[in-house]
Amino acid sequence: MVKVHEEGTFRVYVYSPPREHQPPHVHVECARGGEVLIRLGDHDAPASLWQNHHMSMADAREAVRIVQMHQQRFLDEWSRLHG
Repeated sequence: MVKVHEEGTFRVYVYSPPREHQPPHVHVECARGGEVLIRLGDHDAPASLWQNHHMSMADAREAVRIVQMHQQRFLDEWSRLHG
């Protein structure tokens, strides 16, 4: 697991193989509670919420916004770890 970004109460991680799997996504944890998985999409598709594990919808929306703002950097990190 590699922490790739921290912003406010949010921490963004990319897990590495062999534990991790396709499609390209990040795990975002919030200090207020919960975790979401966000698909990274690609240059034609924005990042989008994939799974929500006990995070408030307001925090989940903020997590998606953060990932969308840094989408290419997170995709680059996913590719670096997953080949």
